[in-house]
Amino acid sequence: MRILAIREKTVPLASSLRNANIGFGAMTASALVVATDAVREGKPVNGLAFDSIGRYGHGGLLRERFIPRLLAAKPEDYADARGDNIDPAKLWAIAMQDEKPGGHGERPGALGLIDAAAWDIVAKLEGKPLWRVLAERFGADGMAPDGTVAVYASGGHYRPSGDLDGLKDEIRRYVDLGHMRIKIKIGGAPLAADLKRVEAALAILGTGSALALDCNGTFDRARAFEYLDALAPYGLAWLEEPVDPLDFELHRELAATTPMPLATGENIFSVADARNLLRHGGLRPARDWLQMDISLSYGIVEYLRMLEVMAAHGWSRRRALPHAGHLLALHAAAGLGLGGHESAPDPTHLIGGFPDGVSVEHGTVRAPEDPGVGIERKANLYAVFRDLLD
Repeated sequence: MRILAIREKTVPLASSLRNANIGFGAMTASALVVATDAVREGKPVNGLAFDSIGRYGHGGLLRERFIPRLLAAKPEDYADARGDNIDPAKLWAIAMQDEKPGGHGERPGALGLIDAAAWDIVAKLEGKPLWRVLAERFGADGMAPDGTVAVYASGGHYRPSGDLDGLKDEIRRYVDLGHMRIKIKIGGAPLAADLKRVEAALAILGTGSALALDCNGTFDRARAFEYLDALAPYGLAWLEEPVDPLDFELHRELAATTPMPLATGENIFSVADARNLLRHGGLRPARDWLQMDISLSYGIVEYLRMLEVMAAHGWSRRRALPHAGHLLALHAAAGLGLGGHESAPDPTHLIGGFPDGVSVEHGTVRAPEDPGVGIERKANLYAVFRDLLD
């Protein structure tokens, strides 16, 4: 089985939404197709991948370094043991040839796209959804996965006008869709205004354990402690990224001070950084959450290494809650026995919602059974790939 071509393009994700420290008006993402000479049911087998959100497209890195290395490789260099499928770990190693360790930057996102397309091919050639492939190969001891995943709705961005009314309408929509836990943004307004947002959300949800807050790493030490004190009475599900994601010492100080669950990790992109977070961040394995973004962190090949590091530091996979809500993360959560899946519930967004026909019931979804990752079953996302598949 040979890779014939690799095609990519940059896709605008223009949006008027913003969180505490960035707006999304100029945000982009990458779409990637890895075309092979394999055929199933009369159709060519292509691996499809779409970016995460919060960073930008990775076209330059893909075109200049990673795609040429893969196209220059021999099929036997990336074949699995049987010779009739791709070995994603071998493909990953080829793409990373002559790359120095450390200084991860935007490189992990480019590799994450290649990794996602490789796993899409693997699952399609096995005729299984990716989550089943992952469960069979890497499932935790005692797991009996059926594709059911706990999900939470991620939204609550700041609006240019009508913020509180818009926030309440948004939360009601998410509840009507079947969500039982919702995350909203804070930190982009004064404390008094943010507390009004929290109370508006709780007026609908009824309990603090149904509400999580995302600070997007915007607080300095003084403001972090100010918010911790003000939020303590609400009994929240978690407080996400209160401070800079690489300030492990400040994370340790916060965790030692508050019983409130903390969540972080979405902006560290390697197993080395994950290890340092667990060594030095003071996070509590029975209380806190780790949110490394699989697609932005070199993909599933690297994420499996992260799970090994988590286990070595006493963390259960059930405390892993990957960032972003892309379909790759849904399959990983279902197949690897993770703690849940983040979802941007608006299906009109390219990164948001689920494959067509998949719905939320009592805060859970059932991952689809179609072979691969399932981009083909999300109509608006699949439309992005049409010119790459011609």
